Amino acid sequence: MSDRRRGASAGALRTMGVLVRRDARVALGGVDALASVLPFVAAGVVLGGLVFGPDPAALRAAAPGLVWLLVLTAAVPLARLVAAAERDEDSWDLLRGLVPPGVLFVAKAAVLWIALAVTWVTARALAVLLLDGPVTVAGAAAAVLGLVGVAASTTVFGALLAASARGAGLLAALVLPAGLPALLAGTQADLAADPLPWLVLLVAYDLVVGAAAWAVFPFLLEE
Repeated sequence: MSDRRRGASAGALRTMGVLVRRDARVALGGVDALASVLPFVAAGVVLGGLVFGPDPAALRAAAPGLVWLLVLTAAVPLARLVAAAERDEDSWDLLRGLVPPGVLFVAKAAVLWIALAVTWVTARALAVLLLDGPVTVAGAAAAVLGLVGVAASTTVFGALLAASARGAGLLAALVLPAGLPALLAGTQADLAADPLPWLVLLVAYDLVVGAAAWAVFPFLLEE
């Protein structure tokens, strides 16, 4: 690798690190971020326990699906994190002109993955405590994999929202269907006797959604 290429790679990593750190601070303190999402998740687990009734077997079976449903629902407000800092500073146009699309996409998707992972862990811990939900290695692996695809698609929809205020009304209609494979496969990986096929499905989901998001994201920056 030439010195010029190494320098470009190092610069891209530094830029990505700056964006991730800044957006992570926004995620921890923003109105549309984790500060408001986590209480919603806690309320969702409690209400889910009431809806499914007192039967321990029913609660245990429903817990993994409820966790994923809450995570996907939380992805709607979290999509605003894609341009939250830039919206506050009125610098979205400047940022997309200075930072390469690939670097910007990976940085934004990484922050969303972290926010979604915190949401999943919170929902899962509450489901274990309140609903006697299962704790499985396959369920954790499904979360790591499934949230990659959810974060990638949500990053695209968040960029669409940043490019056009009219996208706000369609955000839920876009984010929730895009996450259905993660919801289905993530739930079944927790409950199935053989979770491997469901984990493979999540890998395929990540590859397809990741490739599509990578291809579409630069065009959204040009709007």
